Amino acid sequence: MKPNSNQREERSSSPLELRKTKWRGGDYPYGLTACICLPRSERAPMPWWEHEIPADDRVKVGVDKLSFDRDNPRFTPEKRPASNSDAAFIAELAASADLGELIDSISTSGYIDIEPLIVIGRDDELVVIEGNRRLAALKALRSADLARQAKLSVPTLSDAVRKSLEEVSVYRVVSQDQARTLIGFKHINGPQAWDAHAKGIYAARWLDDERQKRVNTGSGMSLGQIAKSMGDKNDTIHRLVSAIYVLDQAEAAGIFSVADRATKNFSFSHLYTALTYVEYREFLGMPAQERTTDPIRDPVPISHLSSLAQLLRWLYGQKSEAVEPAITRQNPDIARLKKVLGDPIAQRVMLERGDLSGAEVSTLPASSRFEEHLVKANENLRTAQTFLDGYDGTDKTLLAIAQQVHAKARTIYRSMELEASGRGKDDLFGPLGFKGSEPDAGNTE
Repeated sequence: MKPNSNQREERSSSPLELRKTKWRGGDYPYGLTACICLPRSERAPMPWWEHEIPADDRVKVGVDKLSFDRDNPRFTPEKRPASNSDAAFIAELAASADLGELIDSISTSGYIDIEPLIVIGRDDELVVIEGNRRLAALKALRSADLARQAKLSVPTLSDAVRKSLEEVSVYRVVSQDQARTLIGFKHINGPQAWDAHAKGIYAARWLDDERQKRVNTGSGMSLGQIAKSMGDKNDTIHRLVSAIYVLDQAEAAGIFSVADRATKNFSFSHLYTALTYVEYREFLGMPAQERTTDPIRDPVPISHLSSLAQLLRWLYGQKSEAVEPAITRQNPDIARLKKVLGDPIAQRVMLERGDLSGAEVSTLPASSRFEEHLVKANENLRTAQTFLDGYDGTDKTLLAIAQQVHAKARTIYRSMELEASGRGKDDLFGPLGFKGSEPDAGNTE
């Protein structure tokens, strides 16, 4: 195509620029962009997998040519391999994915090459995006050093078993989209399900990509459609993704880190369960959202980020600040904290003291609190009475304590007696407190 009268072609004397046509006056005609046609000798070399492993086909490839997926959702923040080495990946899968059982099976019967590993090319690597556990078992069985570093016991292998470990079937996809439905069904609701945290990460990444497609092309799947393609309920996936977005927002804002939790394990279910209750969402200032619409990124308003930081400390503690979590068990502690957050006075006590039990008491009516403490006092006194023969009269401090208990019991009894008779506490307590002379510790009559 020749340039029009307003667009004069310019050429540079540079060998590279001689191949590049530039147009004055703005964009290239008909949306064309510049094309640099280099001779074959000047082109960047194709990655090895491009010409050895055809796309959309099942072929055999040597195990040593395969790499682990560093972005595998299975590797949640608390299960991240210590490094990018094969040894670190195998060690983590040995600790979290029952790798030993798979190794025992393969070492006995050999590798049964029925289901191909799903792979994708990334730079110069052929990355396994489905089948990392199988790849870890194969690499450990092929290398005594890797097995030793992962603290795996590998039995002596027969020649037939060793031969089965040399090559495996792979199926190369050209984009992550091609494998998402298969991977999602298998690990979200299938026979080899991931934990809730990994499921949430996987679904959230998928939804993010679909959102970008809507921006770029005007079409993309909703979370409901994603859930359906994975064979799971939209309600469950919605809860997981919503919690992932809250967690991602906290990490991005620098107010929480999963690695800085005080607990050994990261109980992701604490967060996604809590967020189903309106009391938690109101504490975070999160708007109500229908499950029929996709969760939004950064759902917590900036004005409530301090509340988010506090909630995550209650749920998981903070190792760097030596803060222990207020939630020790999901059931009943999540429900207890929900009740506290729904009561303004109890919420204030929780924020000031971080004591769930103390804050929970504030949610009870005065009558219930009085009954609870009176019953407990009676039980404790009954227990003390059974050990009365243990007092030999030498410790005068214990005698003074008993006198105080006696005085307080008389005051409580007289108050209750007056209330029961209809005379009320005014006969017992004046405007400044106790009317008359309250029995002191020494008056036991």
